[in-house]
Amino acid sequence: MLFLALANLVVVQYGRGVLRSALDQGARAGAVSSSVEECRQRTENVLGQLLGGRMGDSVETSCGIGPRMVTASGRAVFVSWTPFTSDFVIEMTAQATREMPP
Repeated sequence: MLFLALANLVVVQYGRGVLRSALDQGARAGAVSSSVEECRQRTENVLGQLLGGRMGDSVETSCGIGPRMVTASGRAVFVSWTPFTSDFVIEMTAQATREMPP
């Protein structure tokens, strides 16, 4: 059981890293293009390539554009593999400054 719990932690950390990367890339893509759709597409592409199956199904993301910033937010619930721990809920946000024409 201890090995299973440790393996679960490793997998959850991987999922957290993928979510962080997807949000960062989505926010940057949205900042360059000033497009919510570009932010969403980039975020979904990264998640689709790196986090499939049940783990990927639990991820929800959103993008928003403000006057100066693009924000990509995400929430994931990774199911615990053991009865000793609760599910892992991860929420995070990435921001990028919009590139404005001179």
